[in-house]
Amino acid sequence: MGAAMTGPYAWAVENGVLSRLPAPVAMSSAPDTTLIETRFTGLCGSDVAKLNHPWQGQLPEPWYLGHEIVGVDTETGDWVAIDPLVSCRSCHYCDRGHVHLCPRLQRIGWDLPGGLAACVRAPRDSIVPLRHLHDPAHGVLADPMAVALHGVRCGLRVPVGRLGIIGGGVLAVCTAICAAEAGWDVHMLVREPSRSHQLRYVLDRHITLHSAELPACDAVVDAASGHSDAPIRQALKAVRDGGTVLVQNAYAPRVVLSVPLRDVFRRSITLRGSFSYCRADGHDDFRDAIDVIAKGGDWAALMTRDRFPLGELPQGLAALNNEARHRPFKVLLTSDT
Repeated sequence: MGAAMTGPYAWAVENGVLSRLPAPVAMSSAPDTTLIETRFTGLCGSDVAKLNHPWQGQLPEPWYLGHEIVGVDTETGDWVAIDPLVSCRSCHYCDRGHVHLCPRLQRIGWDLPGGLAACVRAPRDSIVPLRHLHDPAHGVLADPMAVALHGVRCGLRVPVGRLGIIGGGVLAVCTAICAAEAGWDVHMLVREPSRSHQLRYVLDRHITLHSAELPACDAVVDAASGHSDAPIRQALKAVRDGGTVLVQNAYAPRVVLSVPLRDVFRRSITLRGSFSYCRADGHDDFRDAIDVIAKGGDWAALMTRDRFPLGELPQGLAALNNEARHRPFKVLLTSDT
């Protein structure tokens, strides 16, 4: 996966191969940007799905990955997180705060160089100070927490009731926390016994964990997705007639729904997608997510427990691909300096 380099490097996928490449210089002279020395970069589940499994969709060439970034602003010395969504700020969607739908959206870690490097350059208005976190590393959870907040706020615009959540990963945990705070009676389906055992000690006691089936729910969030439609089928089975199923992120390319659509819509089920996050209705999901994390909780320490030096990215990916008992919830790559 690439030989050691003596100069500054960044992890990237080039011609389908994960390698250490010379650090990119993109945006180096762009106005209204600042240089961030990276300290922690989280491996998002969406990135891991592309790296640890055969991927049938298109990737940038080369792809400088890493969008869950915490570092130090070289201009101010502040610990900061980076909002990776860089929108045009002038289109129909941006005017309404729906930056995630901007047709000219650029994403750090996808269209722009990401944070699996010693430093990354970002627009100044994408920089969010981390003044109130117990551990700055918890800031890498801002992205999944923002996705969760967006789903609960924008995707579940229905009366609060019993909410089922499919999944036991970071996004599912963040969704459970946001939903419980919003007043939902939260039930999580976590099939992996070791994960369920760990979560029982860190989640609010009002969040109920299940290992086999969910009870009948007014709404169900699919926070698992993946390479088969099994999670969404589980969600459709658990939701009551007239309820809502919210798919919290994207499935892999070519995954199709194997349930007859007649069986879905004759039950008057609302099937919705919730992609990324926004700045609509007076909210800013990313910045609000940091406020949620700052409230504290042992769950944040558990989600950010497993840390590898930047140069050991392949080892971190192998740990996430391991079916062993102590598979990490998330892997953080830490600065080499």
